[in-house]
Amino acid sequence: MKNVMFKVNFEKGPFTLDGVDDIEFMISFNLGEDIKPIYKVASGGEMSRFMLAFKTILADIDDIDTLVFDEIDTGISGIAAQIVGEKLSDIAKKKQIICITHLPQIAANADTHYCIEKDTSNNRTFTNVSKLNESQRKNEIARLIAGNNITEKTIEHASEIIELAKKC
Repeated sequence: MKNVMFKVNFEKGPFTLDGVDDIEFMISFNLGEDIKPIYKVASGGEMSRFMLAFKTILADIDDIDTLVFDEIDTGISGIAAQIVGEKLSDIAKKKQIICITHLPQIAANADTHYCIEKDTSNNRTFTNVSKLNESQRKNEIARLIAGNNITEKTIEHASEIIELAKKC
């Protein structure tokens, strides 16, 4: 996260069940911009990348064994998605990562891949979770690339993305 300025404001408050300090994260994502409360300036993608950076730093010192990233791909694509996938892969060397994503650059970094699908039956919605084998994984990543227009080239591209992710 190039050119980011980050600061934590601490204010003493009255002692409550939540503690004694009021803490506010302040940030500027862009060079030349004033530092402001993160909740006022962060887009979905910026918040996702900030949380990933924050959790990457804490991964070495906290006692949490599993980290969950729900739609960390919000507002990103291309190279940014590839970098996020690589960072998640780095964290996964020390922690268990559960990541919900719609981007092939991130999904390709997984050691184990599940597909989550919603289905409606008798006016009820059901969620199905299926563990994918290697062939199904390739097809799912191809679907993330091309939607329902999966071709041999798309399958080849999915295979290539998976192989490149293994090398990182």
